[in-house]
Amino acid sequence: MKSSSALRSLIAGTFLAVAGLLSPLPAAAQSAYEAPLPADINTNPDLCASLPCQEVLPGADSFSERMGKPSYVEAYRTDNGDKQLVGYVFLSTDIVDIPAYSGKPVITLIGMDTQGIITGTKILRHSEPILLLGIPESVLTKFVNQYLGKYVGDKIEIGKGRDEEGYIGLDAITGATVTVIAQNQVVMRSGVAIARQVGILKIEPKPAIRFSALDEKLGWDQLVKEGSVQRLTVKPEQLGMPRDDQPYVDMYFGYLNTPSVGKSVLGDGGYRNLMSRLGPDDHAIFIVSNGSDTFKGSGFVRGGIFDRVQVAQDMDAYTFRDLDYLNLWGLEAAGAPSYKESAIFIIRGQGFSAAYPWKLVFLANKLDRETGHRDFVSFDREYWVLDKYQEAGRPTVVKPDAPWVRVWKMRAVEIGLFTALLVSVAVVYASRDALTRRSTRKNKWPVNAFKYTFWVISIGFVG
Repeated sequence: MKSSSALRSLIAGTFLAVAGLLSPLPAAAQSAYEAPLPADINTNPDLCASLPCQEVLPGADSFSERMGKPSYVEAYRTDNGDKQLVGYVFLSTDIVDIPAYSGKPVITLIGMDTQGIITGTKILRHSEPILLLGIPESVLTKFVNQYLGKYVGDKIEIGKGRDEEGYIGLDAITGATVTVIAQNQVVMRSGVAIARQVGILKIEPKPAIRFSALDEKLGWDQLVKEGSVQRLTVKPEQLGMPRDDQPYVDMYFGYLNTPSVGKSVLGDGGYRNLMSRLGPDDHAIFIVSNGSDTFKGSGFVRGGIFDRVQVAQDMDAYTFRDLDYLNLWGLEAAGAPSYKESAIFIIRGQGFSAAYPWKLVFLANKLDRETGHRDFVSFDREYWVLDKYQEAGRPTVVKPDAPWVRVWKMRAVEIGLFTALLVSVAVVYASRDALTRRSTRKNKWPVNAFKYTFWVISIGFVG
C-alpha cells in the first residue's frame, strides 16, 4: 500500500511539474523576446483589437481605427455619454524602421496625450540576444519607462542631460548601448512624426540647400580656417581617465555635398563618384580621426550599427548603419593631415536640411573614479555650410535661449529688486560708522531701521 501510494504521489507530482512548465507564464513574466504577434499587426484597421492600447494610454476606454499617414489611432474617454479625445496610440513600425543590435527593430506600442506628453510605452517584441543571455529584459522595460511624462518636442539624449543646451538625459543600459540608442530613436521619432501630423508640433519643413555657383579648390588649412572642416576633440580626462598628451579621439569632419568642399577633399573624380551614389535626399559627411580610441565603436562589428557617432539637427537625430557607410580612401586637399581611421557616412531622409546648422555628436562612457560607475556622455560640434556656398546665403535661424537665460528673462523684476537689495546692503555696510555715531541709547533707529527691514525682506522675499 505504501509503495502504491508513493507511486501515485510521484506520478501526480510529475504531472503537476509538467503542467506547470507547459502552462503560460503570468503576463508580468512573459518575455517579449521573439514574442508571437498577430499576423495582421501592420494592416488591421482596428489596431487596438489585438494590442494592449489601454496599457499605454491609461484612462482611455475606446479607440478609433487606424488613420493618417503614418498611421495612428485616436483614444477616447467617455464622460456622461460623450466621447472626449484624450490622446493617440501608435505602433513604432508603422512610422520608423530602425534596427537595433540584432538587425531587427524593437516593436514598441506608444501612447501620447493631446499635449504631446508620452503616457506609456510597451515593448511588444524584440530580438536582442543580450537581453536573453546577459541583461534582464526588465532593464529594457525600465529604460523605456523613462519616457513617461516626457514631451515629444523635448531634446532627449542618452546619458547625462545638458541643461545649458536644453537636453534631457536618460540613463543608459551598460552593455546594451546599441539597443538603447536605437530605442531612443524609435520612441522620439515616432512621437514627433505623429505630433506633427495631428498639429501638436507646428514645425515648418526646412527647405533643401541650394548651392551657389562658387566652385574652387581649397587646401586643408583653408578649409579648416573658413569652417568648412570642423574639429571635435575629446581628451581622456573628460572621460574620467588619466590625463594624457594623446587625445581620446581627435576628429575632423565636413559636409561633402558642397561642391567646393567635396572636390577639395575627394578630388574631382572622387566627388563625381560619390554624388552618383547618392539619392536626391541623401547627404554625405566625412570623418577622419586620430587618438587612442575609435569613433566607430564596436557595435558596427557585431550589429552593423555605429554606436559612437550620430548627427543631430533640432529634434531629429540620425544614426548610421553599415549600409550608410562608405570607405574614404584618402584626402586630396593639399596639406591634409595623416589619420588613423576614416569614414564617409550617408544621412538619409527628407527631414534633414544642410542649409541649416547641425551637430556631429560623439557618444562615450565616462568613468567615475570614486564609485567605478560609468555614465553615458556626449560631445558635439556644430557645422553650418558657409554663406558663400549657399545660393541665397545662410537662412535666418533664431536659436532658443539657454535655460538660465530664459529664467533670468522671466524673473527680471525679482532679479532687479534683489540686485537693488544687495546694493542697499553694500551702501549701508559702507556707512556703518556714520550710522552708529548717529545712534543713541534711546534712539537706535539709524541702525535698527535697516536691520529689521532687511530681516523682513530676507524672510518674506528672498527666502
